[in-house]
Amino acid sequence: MANKEKKPAPLPFPSDPGAALFLELMMQMLAFFILLTSYAVIVDDKRLAALGSLAGTFNPMPRGANLSQGEGPALPTRDIVEGSTAPKRTAKELTDISKDLGLEGAMTVLPLDNSTVRVRFSEHIAFKPGKVELSPDTKPLIDKLAESFKRPEVIEIKIEGHTDDTPTRGSGYHSNWELSASRAMSVFHAFYERGVANSRMIAIGMGDKHPIANHPEFSRRVDITLKFRPTTDKNVQKGMIHQKQRPAIQAPGNSF
Repeated sequence: MANKEKKPAPLPFPSDPGAALFLELMMQMLAFFILLTSYAVIVDDKRLAALGSLAGTFNPMPRGANLSQGEGPALPTRDIVEGSTAPKRTAKELTDISKDLGLEGAMTVLPLDNSTVRVRFSEHIAFKPGKVELSPDTKPLIDKLAESFKRPEVIEIKIEGHTDDTPTRGSGYHSNWELSASRAMSVFHAFYERGVANSRMIAIGMGDKHPIANHPEFSRRVDITLKFRPTTDKNVQKGMIHQKQRPAIQAPGNSF
């Protein structure tokens, strides 16, 4: 009967602690390079999806929010509020405000694109004919709009005053340009008094050069265009992940 082979004796623990630490370091380096090699063969969109998942999990901000302006590396994380974007949320909120104040039809809210929302209300809400002072009845509207405009994701507020082509006789203004600019500045000052940073706001007089076809009631109006801070847009379409920010890790080159 053949003798069973004896198991080899275990290797003695290194008497030199430095050698043991060096061996441990080499094992960790080997694992690290294996991980890098695995990244090199992962399809790019799957790699970004994995990074986005990690960022959403370990990001210290609530719900994996990312407030970076796109300057410098950033992981593709989730938007500030999951399932929505700041322009869409703001448009809905402003629409609710117009309903609560009974301004439906006289005030419209329109998202223009992924980073811009326009608020439009006619002259009779805020001004008397030929006047530039805001009506006291406008205070509740201005108060609520200012609260929305003060949020950090709003980076620019463009206030445009518009008029019709009716001559400005008796108004104290030489033309509709001056009248529209003064109205825009009245709205500007009203927001500033309520805490909206003046560095975010722009006031412009447009005169009567931009009428709205088939809506003469909106020829005399105020347009407020909100521009929002860019955020990571996590949208998966046809298997591709679209980013507004530079990825933290570059795609591997062909020579890797």
